[in-house]
Amino acid sequence: MVYQQFGELTGLATETRALLCIDQDRPNEFLITVLPRGESRFAVLAFVEDLSAKPIKLVPQNLLRPQANGGLVCPPLQPIERQALTNCEILLTAASDGSYSGTWKTADKAGTLSFHAPQHQLSIEVEVLPDWQGFKQWASHAHSQLDVTLFRGHGSNKFELSTTFHRIGRNRMERYCADTLARFHSEVEAELSMRLNMNDGADYSVVLGLAQHHGLPTPMLDWTKSPYVAAFFAFSDALDASHRTNESHVRIFALSRQFVNSMSPPNVVLTWPEPFVASLAISSRHNARLRAQQGHFLVTNVANLEEWLCKMEHDSGQRFLYAVDVPVSYAAEALQDLAFMGLTAATMFPGLDGVCRTLRHEMEFTKPVAKTPSLPAPDQVSDNRPKNDADTPSIGA
Repeated sequence: MVYQQFGELTGLATETRALLCIDQDRPNEFLITVLPRGESRFAVLAFVEDLSAKPIKLVPQNLLRPQANGGLVCPPLQPIERQALTNCEILLTAASDGSYSGTWKTADKAGTLSFHAPQHQLSIEVEVLPDWQGFKQWASHAHSQLDVTLFRGHGSNKFELSTTFHRIGRNRMERYCADTLARFHSEVEAELSMRLNMNDGADYSVVLGLAQHHGLPTPMLDWTKSPYVAAFFAFSDALDASHRTNESHVRIFALSRQFVNSMSPPNVVLTWPEPFVASLAISSRHNARLRAQQGHFLVTNVANLEEWLCKMEHDSGQRFLYAVDVPVSYAAEALQDLAFMGLTAATMFPGLDGVCRTLRHEMEFTKPVAKTPSLPAPDQVSDNRPKNDADTPSIGA
């Protein structure tokens, strides 16, 4: 099953696009967002009793409508809306590639529906660099010539740009906001002992940033203003993931300043009905990691973000997404060099977790260390221990 598909709908007065979203853990619930040109957007949540039927019959359960900020919400149905859903019939047939097509009808209208599985026809242009020194030269060139402003590192060049939210098979943003994020918000308030107003954009973004940096799947991707911070994350992930024995290169992405500026709306709404990708600067309030990592985010409701960005480039004729690959064999050299610059896990992750990760990285390095100076003889050392050794806890290795 393909969990997110783009398509078209006929039968309305204007040209109409449509978006199909399914969560992997709820394959019998289909969310169809209808996007007529120049008219109000809405979505229908429908239930499928038998996914093996041909065609499958969708039974509409609820209607999502736009609120004041443009996002879709699911308020209590009015009697006339409930009756309209009762009279609505949707039939879809799955093709061999996982795409769907079929028909829909209500009491007074009828038309067709078609959705398309991603074709993966576009891919990012990648420059392969010979070594770590080559990356440092590229970083200087990117700053002076390419005018890039955000960077992201992957521990493997096989990983695509996709959020943790989409990687676990989630696509329904309205469910995520109403359930997962609402529950996390409650826990954040308890942990911080303060109120965070989810109707306030600044507070909302603080909750999202904390979710991202504490491991909760979100529809956001971490980026940084520093190419070297991005390189740290790429090489440290490669070093930590020793089980990935067949990896040859890490990958560092970069985004142009023009793209970031053009994709920075004053307000970002997660339940926005249209497919979107937006640049999001979040306050580092209550989030020391975000400040240490010079963090920035892209937020999106598109599952295959990398291909979506490539399509945007293709349609606009402009280049704004760059990528370079560096051999993973340079991980130790790169991390030692980055540590000399002051970039370690201890600085990226303030606290003992970061310190331990730094020490773990150092244990992986093969570069010889300086010889330890000879210790003084016992009679040259004064004993400053408490007279009663029983009062002093000890531990042995």
